[in-house]
Amino acid sequence: MAVRILFIAGIVIAVIASVVASSLLPWVVGGTGILTGIVAWKTGARGILILAIVLVVSLSAIREQPFNPAWLTAAVFFVRVFVAHVGLASGLLGVLAPQKEGWL
Repeated sequence: MAVRILFIAGIVIAVIASVVASSLLPWVVGGTGILTGIVAWKTGARGILILAIVLVVSLSAIREQPFNPAWLTAAVFFVRVFVAHVGLASGLLGVLAPQKEGWL
């Protein structure tokens, strides 16, 4: 449940970062992603690495479409940053300190 709440909060923060000019918010987006990834690893959330990869690839494809409005491109960019940090944290911890057999 905590991973879901953090994930939703991260998406909301990412969307806010896409519309509010701030030098701090991109760091908050990445930090929230890392925190979410750590919590996902700690709780043993299954499939988070595969889902993060699928989301980053999908968001990259959406972002590259030339007909997107600027606001959508910005929102997708920051959501992708968040999800990439989720995958980074949970992936590194899963490799360096696996909690359960077959977690990856």
